[in-house]
Amino acid sequence: AGSVDKDGIEDTTAKHLLDSIGKKVHDQVKKEVEQRSNGDLKGFLTSTTIFGGERAITLDPCNLKSEYTKLIEANSNRYPCKNLKGITNEERFSNTLGGQCTKEKISGSTNTCGACAPYRRLHLCDHNLETIETNNYDSNNARHNLLAEVCMAAKYEGDLIKTHYTPYQLTNEGTASQLCTVLARSFADIG
Repeated sequence: AGSVDKDGIEDTTAKHLLDSIGKKVHDQVKKEVEQRSNGDLKGFLTSTTIFGGERAITLDPCNLKSEYTKLIEANSNRYPCKNLKGITNEERFSNTLGGQCTKEKISGSTNTCGACAPYRRLHLCDHNLETIETNNYDSNNARHNLLAEVCMAAKYEGDLIKTHYTPYQLTNEGTASQLCTVLARSFADIG
């Protein structure tokens, strides 16, 4: 039977233990970073200039969907889910590049069997992050634009995961709870 110690660490299961420790570390690091940066890194969506001179009218990134749609309709080069060659329909996961099962890929595997590494994305919906203009760039506005670009990447990455995950879920019963794991890993890759 697990419990919660006086330090807030829950040890019901190994997962709870690690999640609980992770939360404590995250909260401590977040507090230290906020104190150290004195707010200099905090971005505001209402101050971004990625929308072509128009300012966003909300601080809530969830309310920017129509803004992103208008931005992409006006300039298809802004669509974030493409590789650096500009290809938008390229396979995003590979069974041959970093996702295969071999005995050489993971230390500790034996000669008799291979270990399978999870598929990794060949590219993410972060094309705009990779192509941010840095010449003559307004560094005071960079934090605001970076926030808007990351939110846009997250929105489109989430949409693609949802699109590709639904057929998978229909053919693999009992996997409904895995969507949160898929989303978490995807956004860890963006980070």
